[in-house]
Amino acid sequence: MTIPPLSVDLLIFDLDGTLVDTRQDLTNSVNFVRKNFGLSELPLVEVMRYVGDGVHKLMERTLQSNDPNLIEEAIRIFASHYREHCLDFSTLCDGASEILDHFREKKMAVISNKPDEFTLAILKGLLIDHYFKIILGGDSQPELKPSPAPILHISQKLEVVPERAVIVGDGTTDIESGKRAVIHTCAVTFGYRSREILAQSQPEFIIENLNELKYILL
Repeated sequence: MTIPPLSVDLLIFDLDGTLVDTRQDLTNSVNFVRKNFGLSELPLVEVMRYVGDGVHKLMERTLQSNDPNLIEEAIRIFASHYREHCLDFSTLCDGASEILDHFREKKMAVISNKPDEFTLAILKGLLIDHYFKIILGGDSQPELKPSPAPILHISQKLEVVPERAVIVGDGTTDIESGKRAVIHTCAVTFGYRSREILAQSQPEFIIENLNELKYILL
């Protein structure tokens, strides 16, 4: 049986691994931090396991430490390096330009756990910031995903009821955030988490390319 497309008024996108492939730039900045502390480099695949819960958690995982002074210094070093290099290798994910243009008449937003400064710099640098009514980075709201707070803030601001909104992301935090906000959820498999891990979060949809959104959303 064919499932009819879901009619929505608001599309909320994650950034890293969903709209933009930021893997190499993140890995380079993480390894710059480790080098400053006399540690060996980490492979990209390991760094990606640490990404998704904000820069503070990223540094804790990078250094395997909860020392607040150490983490504060690591964040400072990371931010200084990433500020200069966040667009060295980062590119739009396949289908991102096409899908944003396809839904340009809809309300769209970005919610990232990445700090505001870098979220905005990447979206502007890749010339897609104009598609979004609201862009929330990790310091825009008191709570990060998987809290539903950022989604609820956007849906209230844009006056969209939950059943008319969907979140698209590559992480379990995106799916959990969407479920807790009682909106529709769509996971993408080309990002930083495997299909198996994403499936455990039980999103409503799982897609392999952003262009598939044309066929599941109206």
